[in-house]
Amino acid sequence: MLGTLALGGYALAERLEDADVAVVNTCSFIESAREESVEAILEVAALRETGRLRGLVVTGCLPQRYGADLAKELPEVDAFVGTGEFPRIAAILDEALAKPAGSSRRRGRAIYVDAGRTHLYDDRSPRLLVGPPHSAYVKIAEGCDRVCAFCAIPAIRGRFQSRTPASVVAEARQLASGGAREINLVAQDSTSWGKDLPGRPKLPSLLRTLDAVDGLDWIRLLYVYPSAVSDDLIEVLATGRRVLPYVDVPLQHASDAMLRAMRRGTTAERQRRLVERLRGGIPDLTLRTTLIVGFPGEREADFEALCDFVRDVRFDRVGVFRYSDEEGTAAHALAGKVPTQVARERQRVLVGLLREIQREKLRELVGREVELLIDAGGRDRARGRMRSQAPEIDGEVLLRGAATTGEMLRARITNARGADLSAEPVAPEQGNHLEHPSEVSS
Repeated sequence: MLGTLALGGYALAERLEDADVAVVNTCSFIESAREESVEAILEVAALRETGRLRGLVVTGCLPQRYGADLAKELPEVDAFVGTGEFPRIAAILDEALAKPAGSSRRRGRAIYVDAGRTHLYDDRSPRLLVGPPHSAYVKIAEGCDRVCAFCAIPAIRGRFQSRTPASVVAEARQLASGGAREINLVAQDSTSWGKDLPGRPKLPSLLRTLDAVDGLDWIRLLYVYPSAVSDDLIEVLATGRRVLPYVDVPLQHASDAMLRAMRRGTTAERQRRLVERLRGGIPDLTLRTTLIVGFPGEREADFEALCDFVRDVRFDRVGVFRYSDEEGTAAHALAGKVPTQVARERQRVLVGLLREIQREKLRELVGREVELLIDAGGRDRARGRMRSQAPEIDGEVLLRGAATTGEMLRARITNARGADLSAEPVAPEQGNHLEHPSEVSS
């Protein structure tokens, strides 16, 4: 959308207060995301009464899921743009700004743009990166055909659709030529990539092609569906030059009863074997997962099985979520809803367990030498990440010393605090064998 707006003559304001028109991009995956989105909309809408703001457009999953209702409840919004109409964003903003300031026509006349099929961009789509150019996300597919009982994504994003390998590789080359050293591959279900393309190419073939793109240093794969991890994928993650040994595999639970109710198509034992395959086949592996507590019917015994699983596996990184009861999902009709207080307590207990594991793992890194990608440079202080740290979700390394944004350098870990680490630069002549450790963040 930013790229389309730039081509349409719009410039990105550095401060919301300086904007003539605002676009609020939203999420509606779970209740907390919807609440956060609505709060952001109302906050921006308030500027119409006190500032220069002349237009307000809401885009993304919230209007895609609730567009007609939102148009009635939020008349201060000029347009609600679903997930299939992103390429029209400049024309929609033009229309919003064409209305006279203070026009009575503005109130109660919000436009609802029906998304239809979710738009999937390609390498020819305009793109404007926000932030430093050394790190970027690349979407390889859109939508999901899985039937997980708790998930509303298939209803919001639609059927699965893949980008062509030529398009993904072309974008990777464009990003590399623009200074990107890291790309993070994303989709709702990365491991299904290619199933709808001619010849049904597989994800490992795409990763091998990307691994040969000059200029890139790190290629990280996110959102790997557990039942679709092949031996070929493990081999690519183990042997790639640029493809990182980083696996983000959402397991969600470790009780057979819960996995059946969630419609995950697996068992706790198969998940244990998957972890063994991954750790046995990928040296220096960073293993990330997400877990859900409070799913309908979750007994204390199910929760204890999950805690035991976490103690045994000792994941490097974990996200813990409380179940969100979403309309339109299979789980919404299930009996045995877990009280909110119980779910919160289970989340608190599990996060506490994970933090203890994290502290132990991070302490083991002190004194080791690692490779850092600098996200924010400075003369005396800088912030960066190891290859085992995805942007924004896995903590960071606070560097005591000079570094330039986008630079890669070697550093020695000096301290561990919370999810973050401290380090100091290592001169090239001082370096010994470079290690690539993994660590946990919850």
